[in-house]
Order: sequence, then C-alpha cells, then structure tokens
Amino acid sequence: MNDIEHQHQSLPNTDIYQYGEPLQAQQLTPMTELVLTHIDDNYPKLQLYVAGVVYSLIATIICLFIGFITPLSITAKLLLIVFILIVAVLIIRLTYLKALTVCYGVFKDELIMRQGLFWMSTTALPYTRLQHVNLSQGPLERQYQLVTLKCFSAGSGEAEINLPGLNADTAEHLRQHLLYQAAENQSSEHKVITASLDS
Repeated sequence: MNDIEHQHQSLPNTDIYQYGEPLQAQQLTPMTELVLTHIDDNYPKLQLYVAGVVYSLIATIICLFIGFITPLSITAKLLLIVFILIVAVLIIRLTYLKALTVCYGVFKDELIMRQGLFWMSTTALPYTRLQHVNLSQGPLERQYQLVTLKCFSAGSGEAEINLPGLNADTAEHLRQHLLYQAAENQSSEHKVITASLDS
C-alpha cells in the first residue's frame, strides 16, 4: 500500500453528516406559509412621497420640452403629454405597491426578507454566516422615524440583506437580537468543530 492510499484510509468519512437526520420534503415549511412581519406603515408612504416628487418633476420637464420645443401638432403634443403623465402615475403607484410587499421574519436559525411585486425575491441569511449588522437612517427616514437594517455575511463586502422601513426602536432590538444569535450560533459551531477535532 502506497502513502497516498494509506492517507486516504486514515481520513475521516466526510460523507456522513453529523448534525442529525435530513428532513423529508413533506417536513419542510413551504415559503408561502412562512409567518412574516410587514415593515412600518410609514415606509410605503415615504416611498410614495419620494416617487411622487421625483417622477412628477421628470414628467413636468418632459412635458414642457414637448410643449414648447418639439415641432409636433397640438394633437400629437397633447397625446404625448397625456401618455407621459399616465406612465408617471403608473410608476408612482407601482413604487408604492412594491413598498407594501417588503416583509421579514426572524426565525430560530435565520433571518428572512421577502419583497417584490411581479418578481418575488426571498433572501435567507443564516445566523452562522452573519458577521455584522448596521443601522442607517437618511434625512427623509429620520422624519418618519424609520431605519434601514443592513446585514453583512461572511466573505461579503456588501450587505446581503437591506431591510428598510423599520421603526427605530424595533430596528435596534432586532439588531441586538441578530448579533446575539450570530454569536451564539458561531460559538456552538466552534464547540462542535473543537469536539470533532478532539475525538
């Protein structure tokens, strides 16, 4: 027997999972049945306000350009202006509706965030990968007492979860809870690794 075969036989069997039996498909919780919490009611209002100001300003500038500069007939100008106003109202409405879909769930082993109007996005961040939690607050958010929670995972330079629209008190409690859970999970994981190495 050569050295390579001897080393291979002495290695532990890494195919065996040491943390319990895997769950069957019928035991898994469907994503549609997750109990999630919606963010603060002021967040959709803030998004509606910001989108209303921004897109109304853009639509006004475009309409003025069409009305005074473009060499079109009066009818064509009116139709184009009406179309632009309808598009602006539609975008503002969709921005508000999308803000209503933002929700999150704090579970035993992970934080989950879901958002999206037509394309739903669900992000799960296990506490074992959670490295840092940050709270940020812009000037408009400050007026509504809102905070954005940013969760950074291991090996990631950008926040893996950006959870906007949290009440300031709720966000601080959530930050402390997530940091505690991350420390607990990483500590227990370290103990398991140490025990397996000792054995």
